[in-house]
Amino acid sequence: MSGGGAARRFAIGSYTPDGPGPGLHLVERSADGEWRVLASAEASNASFVARSGDLLAAVGEDESGSVSTFRVVGDAIEPVDSVEHGETHPCHVVVDAAAGVVLVANYGSGSVTAVPVDAAGSLGRPSTLALPPRTGPVADRQEAPHAHQVVPTPWGTHVVSDLGGDALHEFAIDPAETTDAATATLRIVRTIELAPGTGPRHLLVRDGVLHVVGELDGHLHSFEVDATSARAAGTEPAVVRPPADDDDVVQPSHLDVAPSGRQFTVTVRGRDAVSVFDATDAAHPRVAAEHPIGARWPRHHAHVDDRTVVVAAQEGDALVEVDLVTGGTRRALDLTAPACILPLD
Repeated sequence: MSGGGAARRFAIGSYTPDGPGPGLHLVERSADGEWRVLASAEASNASFVARSGDLLAAVGEDESGSVSTFRVVGDAIEPVDSVEHGETHPCHVVVDAAAGVVLVANYGSGSVTAVPVDAAGSLGRPSTLALPPRTGPVADRQEAPHAHQVVPTPWGTHVVSDLGGDALHEFAIDPAETTDAATATLRIVRTIELAPGTGPRHLLVRDGVLHVVGELDGHLHSFEVDATSARAAGTEPAVVRPPADDDDVVQPSHLDVAPSGRQFTVTVRGRDAVSVFDATDAAHPRVAAEHPIGARWPRHHAHVDDRTVVVAAQEGDALVEVDLVTGGTRRALDLTAPACILPLD
């Protein structure tokens, strides 16, 4: 594993399987590669975390559905505000500081919620955009829309993946018409269709290409996109070795890009592995390696550098470092049900 350099800090969101408890953590990786928890905060099922400066926003992935804000002050996490929005099982959050909103993808309700947020982290009254009614062929997963991730585009809109409806919906944020309006409103401006049974989950937009992993079909899909057009560029398996049978589960979870931009990485549940893609051709990434991580259910990951990723192994109750060159692994930190790892510096 790589060592040396400066110490780095990360925010970790985790599930709280025993009820409300410490679900948001501030952790540090020292210059010599050792990990430790600096602080924890009460946050029920904080399965995803976003940041804007020293402000953190975390979802509460519960039936009631909530989003909470926190501030990182030194080596501490201080709660700021929390709002229940009534949409079920929110699983992703992003802060749009320019628009003054927190955007939440609600898996259970199949919707996106916008919550006003000010510079201090105070939250306003939520408003919600229901995704168009769509279904897919995987009956137990695609009986209705299921929003999974929201990402910004370079031209000022956002894209939400609909795992249940095999679609990517691009939406605009319309500002409130009056200063006392509750919040901005969300408006779908374009839909990108995917093949039935894809189950789009996590995505990224860079260099004029949108990439999205299919949780249900186990592939990475690429589209050349700009503000007015979207064209399919290609599809690549998310693993080196095709599934042998129905018991060989390939369920991609998170897609990330190395700091250099030359590689993509995808965590794969079931296989419990991280796949490495050669991304030198931005529109046509190719899977190059697949490394088992030695822990169950890798839900999310982040790059320490081009060579090393740290993986949140939800059912393995650990953060695991993976060397993308040798495939070597190291159980870096024991932590209950980690679900998201967010670099802070």
